[in-house]
Amino acid sequence: MLCSGTAVMLLSRRAVRMCTVAWHPQICHLSSHPYKAVIFDMYGVLIPSPMPKAKEWEDRNGVPPGTISRAIRMGGEGSIWKRFMRGELGVEEFLKAFNDECSIIAGSAVSMDSFLEALTSGAMRQPLPAMVEAVQSIRDRGLKTAVLSNNFLLPGGESYLPLDQNLFNVIVQSCQVGLCKPDHRIYELCSNRLGVLPKEAVFLDDLPVNVEAAAQMGMRAIKVEDPVAAIRELEEVLQFPLSGHVFRIDRMKKHQHQLPMDKLTHYLRDVIQLPGTDQLTVQKISCSSSQTTYFLNSRERQLILKMTPHVQTAKTEQRTLNALKGSWVPVPEVLKLCEDASVLGTPFLLLEPRGARVFQNPSLPNLRPEERRAVYGAAVQTLCQIHSLEPSTAHLDRHEPVEQLLMTLTQQYRASANPSIPAMDRLIEWLPVHLPKEQQAKVVHGDFRLSSLVFDAVKPQVRAVLGWDQCTLGDPLMDVASLCMAHYLPPESPVQPGMLRGDPSEAGIPEPAEVFQQYSRAMGLGDVPHWQFYVALSFFRTAVHLQVESAHTAAGESYTEHVDRKSHIIAQVAELAWDFAIKEGFRIFNAMPRASPSLATSV
Repeated sequence: MLCSGTAVMLLSRRAVRMCTVAWHPQICHLSSHPYKAVIFDMYGVLIPSPMPKAKEWEDRNGVPPGTISRAIRMGGEGSIWKRFMRGELGVEEFLKAFNDECSIIAGSAVSMDSFLEALTSGAMRQPLPAMVEAVQSIRDRGLKTAVLSNNFLLPGGESYLPLDQNLFNVIVQSCQVGLCKPDHRIYELCSNRLGVLPKEAVFLDDLPVNVEAAAQMGMRAIKVEDPVAAIRELEEVLQFPLSGHVFRIDRMKKHQHQLPMDKLTHYLRDVIQLPGTDQLTVQKISCSSSQTTYFLNSRERQLILKMTPHVQTAKTEQRTLNALKGSWVPVPEVLKLCEDASVLGTPFLLLEPRGARVFQNPSLPNLRPEERRAVYGAAVQTLCQIHSLEPSTAHLDRHEPVEQLLMTLTQQYRASANPSIPAMDRLIEWLPVHLPKEQQAKVVHGDFRLSSLVFDAVKPQVRAVLGWDQCTLGDPLMDVASLCMAHYLPPESPVQPGMLRGDPSEAGIPEPAEVFQQYSRAMGLGDVPHWQFYVALSFFRTAVHLQVESAHTAAGESYTEHVDRKSHIIAQVAELAWDFAIKEGFRIFNAMPRASPSLATSV
């Protein structure tokens, strides 16, 4: 809230040792609650609190500490600050009056002209990821969301609103309605616009006075100090988890893969007798040229819908899942394989996982550091379970060693690359001569990432592994490398969501070297000094798959801009792979035995 000195505590930045985690007791997703809407303050809830920024500005500009805080508090409802928040003063008029007010408090002339710029730049432009994911999860459940904020107008007459407005049904700002919190009328106005009673709404704010006013109106009010702790409390109130939000649209293909909802609901109701189809929500988990995966959420069940243009691909995955059923690897139950393309446009698999959360964001913003570490620990444990399977259990008899995989990828790249990419050409020369001498042949998933796992609604426990269409016999370290790829990608990467901001280990997420170490220790192996080779090969494989997909797209479309953009992405992935190849080369060089000084002198 833009009025107080209460600072928002951001996510803990200290690394936490792996330990048994006492998870927060979230309620089962089938439970009911009386709420229809959740209302969020902006400052200190959806974006960082402005007070640390105010203190920083005071220090930088030689203004006595606390000057801004005192100026905001003084004067009551008729204060310069409150009048600015209600839109009664323009920016120039406000700054002149606020300069005078702060100068009196400071005891000397003070210029506040750059203060508003400080409030609208840097971290103040970045919504808190944990809260954004919570808002998305709330909307997925069919509840309404709103912003109720004491806010101000910028010089152009627009309000400062660094949010995705599509995430909210209603946005009420003090500067536009002439009312400020904690005035009861602004809460009533927000409730009316949402079409709910105050008692049907949950309200989050970082100021006690605003929280108390909401509670007096009959709202369920939550005071926000630590965003993650507030989300935990909100989960208890709403009785469903607010992490593991799975919705993600592939921007390149946003116009494609539109599901015929009438046919889908008819199929679910009549063929598998799924109740609650009248409240069905559909969320896209992933999308590629070969398949699209959706998360279906009805009133009583959650399903996975996998669409593919190739019936044989669906049959292969069905066979693998049925073979693994009853093994120690958790897999979703296959409800139906529909080969009739007239139903949804392509053949599809309908699966039912025994879990409630899919973490699309590998940074896990809604979890605490120890919980994040437990989630990644569970992912590594699941990999160990997969790699401990007997090949006969998965009905696999085709072994694809690393050299064979590399040969296949090289052929695919050369058949589709136009023009060639220098980094890819370098990798094609480098990778074959640096193959690890020792390799294993295990059941491998083929595309293992955090979003391939469906977790329990409460515990850091994997309930189902998705995406078995690339399952084969191969080197298991490729799966470990695949899990680590997100560490090196930016959050908005079109390849897959990444976490390349800050130090993941400080947030409780193990570094790739530690992931390999955890895996090798659990599997009873020695160290994996050449793990960077596998990461390089994984990125090379990804670049080839993107190249093949781009070639198919170019053959079917005439979108030059699309192809150019895809080529740029492929080149970036290839450069990333080459970066790891260089690191592996340095490791090999440093590990080479050195000649003795006497021998070197004699030569």
